[in-house]
Amino acid sequence: MTHKIDVKLPTKWSEVTVAQYQKLWKVYEAETEAYQAVRRSIELLGGLEHGALEQARWQDIESAHVTLSWLMSDPDALTMKMPLQNTVVLNGVRYGFIPNWSMVTVGEFADLETHTQAGMFDRMEKVLSVLYRPIYLEKGDSYEIELYTVSPERQKAMLEMPMDVAIGAVLFFCNIEKALAINMEAYLANPKKVQRLHRSIRNGVTTQLSMN
Repeated sequence: MTHKIDVKLPTKWSEVTVAQYQKLWKVYEAETEAYQAVRRSIELLGGLEHGALEQARWQDIESAHVTLSWLMSDPDALTMKMPLQNTVVLNGVRYGFIPNWSMVTVGEFADLETHTQAGMFDRMEKVLSVLYRPIYLEKGDSYEIELYTVSPERQKAMLEMPMDVAIGAVLFFCNIEKALAINMEAYLANPKKVQRLHRSIRNGVTTQLSMN
């Protein structure tokens, strides 16, 4: 006797968390058989126990796979278009995206570059823990966030962030990183500016100059 199992699958990015997305791709990388990979992915996204769909018909698994094709395709940040969400409430805490990039510290930017270069999607929660921090002051559209510190607790909290928020934030950062790289290239092409940079290094104000 077969049992009917109703599985509610996500239909948009806001219904998938960072943790689910990371687990989904680990399943895909670990499984060698397509059927098993799809089945495990459906169990994961549907909140079912491992093996709950072992007796499911291939026809049903294939149908679910088609429904999830938007999610299971290789992620391409260049084609993903998600707006930046400046503030978001997560587990009762209100977080704000970095509001002023001219005030970003060397430590913040270095950690962002380290995490993104090591694997954007593998370290998504670490990237988000730098980009989003608790808001301590808010007035109208303006807000102030906590100073940056490496926080394992905040990184863990970011695993519950919806993927639409995560993608929007990462895309915004990538665009800023590109702009900074272009500006620095133009800066270094000017001999007078390079001389000023060398003087600044000797005077110990490299950080402020770099951020400018």
